[in-house]
Amino acid sequence: MTAALNPIPSADLAKASLDRLDAVASVMERKWGIDRLPKLVDAALAVRFRSQAERLDEAIRSNVSAAVSAQAEAMLRAWNALDAAALAAGWKPLAPTIWETVLPETGEVIAIVRDSDEAFALAKERKGAVWTLAEVAIAIEAFGDTVRATKEAFPGAEVTAVRPAGTTAKLAIGSAAPVVATERETKPARKPPARNRRNRSVGFAGLYAPLLDSRPETPSTKPPIDWERGDDIPF
Repeated sequence: MTAALNPIPSADLAKASLDRLDAVASVMERKWGIDRLPKLVDAALAVRFRSQAERLDEAIRSNVSAAVSAQAEAMLRAWNALDAAALAAGWKPLAPTIWETVLPETGEVIAIVRDSDEAFALAKERKGAVWTLAEVAIAIEAFGDTVRATKEAFPGAEVTAVRPAGTTAKLAIGSAAPVVATERETKPARKPPARNRRNRSVGFAGLYAPLLDSRPETPSTKPPIDWERGDDIPF
């Protein structure tokens, strides 16, 4: 006669459910872009998705393991429902066109993509070394008018280095020497949208819950959910 297996602690099950949810959400973000998928489906489905995300947040704050597990599983169904709805509506997942180059000073390989949706889809696996064409344009603008005028006057001239303003280096205009750009004041960096992952309760701190806005967390005006009684789950 074999001994009965010890039951798995509910807290461990809840963490495993959230780990699985985090993995699925990351796949969906790479597939569709961050915060893009709810915008591709009908409004009613998007509202249900938001509602489910809020219920998961509330469950995590409550630190009730059974509620966390149930709401995390519902959030998985929500992601899959949005994925299926977007495909049925004819939307196509992101298929980033990637150009790679090497930074001459450090040897770091960076990726250049078309827009912010593609950049966000790649940023996590590339550890942030992703630039959009718009950012490349900002960098080119920072070279200053002289460099752009030089390239216009001498087609094929290349920028091979950027040196800080105030040095004695001069632009090699009209010669075979490399063109060197001087630095000037640039525009403020564009701040990407927040990933919307807030601080969690002590028991589940740092675990995933996909919120769809970046507003600071404020106390809810809704009556607290009685997790012992149970609650309607949108998915």
